[in-house]
Amino acid sequence: MPRQRTWARLATALLTCLLVLVPTSAATAQEPPPTDKLAALRSGQVPLRVGTDATFPPFEFTDAGGNQLGFDVDLVRALAARAGIKNVEFVQMPFGNIVPALQANQIDVGASAIYISAERAKAVDFTDVYYPGGLAIFANEKDNSIGSLKDLAGKRVAVQVGTKSVEWLKQHQPAAQLITVQTNEQMFSSARLGQADAVVTGAPGGKYFIAQQGGLKQVGDRLTEENYGYAFQKADPALRDAFNTALKQMRDDGSYQQTTDKWFGAEATAAKPAEHPLFNVTTIVESSGQIWQGLLVSLKVILSALVLSLLLGTIGGFAKLSRIAPLRWLGTAYVSVIRGTPFVVQLFFIYFGLPQLGLQLPPMAAGIIALGLYSGSYVTEIFRGAVQSVDRGQLEASRSCGMSHAAAMRHVIIPQAFLRMLPPLGNEFVSMTKNSALVSFVTIHELFLVGQTIISRTFDALTVYLFIGLIYYLITNLIGFATSTIEKKMAVYI
Repeated sequence: MPRQRTWARLATALLTCLLVLVPTSAATAQEPPPTDKLAALRSGQVPLRVGTDATFPPFEFTDAGGNQLGFDVDLVRALAARAGIKNVEFVQMPFGNIVPALQANQIDVGASAIYISAERAKAVDFTDVYYPGGLAIFANEKDNSIGSLKDLAGKRVAVQVGTKSVEWLKQHQPAAQLITVQTNEQMFSSARLGQADAVVTGAPGGKYFIAQQGGLKQVGDRLTEENYGYAFQKADPALRDAFNTALKQMRDDGSYQQTTDKWFGAEATAAKPAEHPLFNVTTIVESSGQIWQGLLVSLKVILSALVLSLLLGTIGGFAKLSRIAPLRWLGTAYVSVIRGTPFVVQLFFIYFGLPQLGLQLPPMAAGIIALGLYSGSYVTEIFRGAVQSVDRGQLEASRSCGMSHAAAMRHVIIPQAFLRMLPPLGNEFVSMTKNSALVSFVTIHELFLVGQTIISRTFDALTVYLFIGLIYYLITNLIGFATSTIEKKMAVYI
């Protein structure tokens, strides 16, 4: 009983810390909307959640203050206002996650220069066309070897994952070597830096990049004549129709044309790239507010996942050491499944998969739980190995002196095991800190995602990635210093 009470108190303390750090309670989760979603949006009970990849100017991007700007942002706000919707909330996510997020009810609208296609229309509904698009080829301005689609055979062509370009090229130029990237900036930079021979993407976005940054040129005419539309859940025809009505009103009264001219007119595309040093400190200074907020979110994710991993690792370790066979099997299964599958797969399953089973978690909770589960499986083995590394003769000697099993574990075995755990625990927490950047895939605005949005505006990847890498370097070295200090302090008492 004393041993059970001791570990119960430890588990309670860790769980309390976790609940303080992780917003998983019902109070912090968004209340589910009433049956009539449009009525709830018009009453202001819930915000309109708009999924967007704000790395594709002039459609969507962020300024130095972290505010989202662009043609889509302005138009969606105007359409929502005309539809009577009071609150609009933009949710940053990778482009390839927008349709899955709609299907999982994580967002209400997809607004990120999405082409209307028959394949996508099987999964989501689209509004009427809000802007004409079409794919085009862009190449390095010094490269004259590409003049048409047929010249892409055998060439490295950069495309953004989840976009129409991927499937279109597979069908119309299968000989091209596709290089898939996550963001718009990575796509254009790969061609400008020679990592790809060409880019196939939407013509409006490509022309805007050339006007702002230079280094590329459009090759030939547009490959396709396609159109952009806003995506909605199949279950929300009333919301889609309200947007269509508002769009028609804006076209009729001229406000749509004003918005179009603001972002695609001659004045908007007249800017030319300014010269700046290789490492541009101004980029960091101007974006310091965004970086600071991203760092705070990253620290929250790391600390919360650390507490959860310690809790799960301790429980899992005792389960694997238990004399009760079902507990051992449970601990072994946990380690085998979690360590045997990629972290990103687990993260996506929790965020996108569980809603289809009726369990929907906020992004922060999903990210922390996934990271804690993954790290906890390694902590489980660290805990088990450290306890078993202590000579069993010490436990037997303690029992022969009259100590109970619980007292022997508490005063003899665990202190020695804890000291042996510290180096591998420090390594695991360093690894977990680096893995925390992956939670950006589920719309958590941590440091890495903030960095990507800054790059989409400044196109200064070298400066931003170097600075973010320096921050992670300092955090991981701080963890190493802390574990080393604790190890030296503890060694005095053993």
